[in-house]
Amino acid sequence: MKKFDVLFLTKLVDKYERSVLSKSGSDRKVQIIIKSSDPILKNYWSEDSYLYRDQIHLSLDKLSKLNLVNVSYDFNNELETVALNIEKINETYRFLKRINLKEEEKEIADFLSSLTTKVEPIASFAKAMIKRLQSYQSIATYVDNVDNLKLYVYAIEEMAKLEEDTLKRNFSKKIFNDSKTFEKVEGKICKIIKDFSDIDENDNDTILEKYHIVKTPTFVYIKGDISLKINEEEINLKRYGHELALSSMAMNDLSVIDLGVKKVLTIENLTTFVAFNNSDFIVIYLGGFHNFVKRNLLKKIAIHDKSTEFYHFGDIDAGGFLIFEDLVSKTGIQFKPYMMDTNTLKNYESNWTSLTVNDKKRLKENQCIIFKDVIDFMLKNNCKLEQEAIIL
Repeated sequence: MKKFDVLFLTKLVDKYERSVLSKSGSDRKVQIIIKSSDPILKNYWSEDSYLYRDQIHLSLDKLSKLNLVNVSYDFNNELETVALNIEKINETYRFLKRINLKEEEKEIADFLSSLTTKVEPIASFAKAMIKRLQSYQSIATYVDNVDNLKLYVYAIEEMAKLEEDTLKRNFSKKIFNDSKTFEKVEGKICKIIKDFSDIDENDNDTILEKYHIVKTPTFVYIKGDISLKINEEEINLKRYGHELALSSMAMNDLSVIDLGVKKVLTIENLTTFVAFNNSDFIVIYLGGFHNFVKRNLLKKIAIHDKSTEFYHFGDIDAGGFLIFEDLVSKTGIQFKPYMMDTNTLKNYESNWTSLTVNDKKRLKENQCIIFKDVIDFMLKNNCKLEQEAIIL
């Protein structure tokens, strides 16, 4: 047997939530109604309507007595309209055991307003969502309910604290006491990060890696004329003749014995690291943003020989400049950019790609004096260059 009372109220509430009344309210006499011609009443007018009419009338009579709807009939005493009683909308939600979106949005706004964190992108995200709610705009792209919103905010706060690469499942277990919870909410989290931070990436795994959350363990790749000791075992990379991949665990047990050259070059992209074969440099692949363990390796080299020069080779774009600045800031080492200048851009004009709106915004906000000339050139010529395009 159909529950016509639930069917009618659900239809009316759906229409209400799509209307101006559920958002900003209205001075107009807007009614939320179901007309007799509505498909939901097909049984009322069908050939076997005698099987349904009494039940429909009883259901509507019940809702009328609860003052949830107003029902009108024509001169033949046949159903004409069913109108939602807006003044009893909260009671209607309770009758349906359905969440009142207006109350939910108020709860979301109250939570966002209560946040005192200055951690980005949470602060910018909260401000933008409050503004949307005040303007009666949808926030469904970012927030589905207040409980999940609290998970997103908490997760991003904890992500911002990470300095070492952490397996995704381990991170989830640590903050949620469940190894799979983070994976369920990471889509919304990455959407928030992408739209309210300087990270210009579309791939969720890449976004999370910038916060040191990885699906599998990461390695530091190093090559060149350097001698290392790991657990009393000495390794001379020049004699070894190949790149060496070091896990985070191995890095903790590593010490520098000797430097055969006085230049260190960090490289952003793996393909460029493999192709780079200048013997004047000890070369380290950082894999984008560095972490605590990788910074320790750089500091160990710097401490071993204070005359060592450090260079960084990355993409000539807003992200590459940000990685360079972050490297200098967090290591305390005065890196110099390597092939990240105007001349390099000019030499590879055929490989340029156009700047996005976000690229232009980030470049204009960049205050690093080292990149001023190249940024001016990029904005003037609407160009950027990926590291892989450079022939070594």
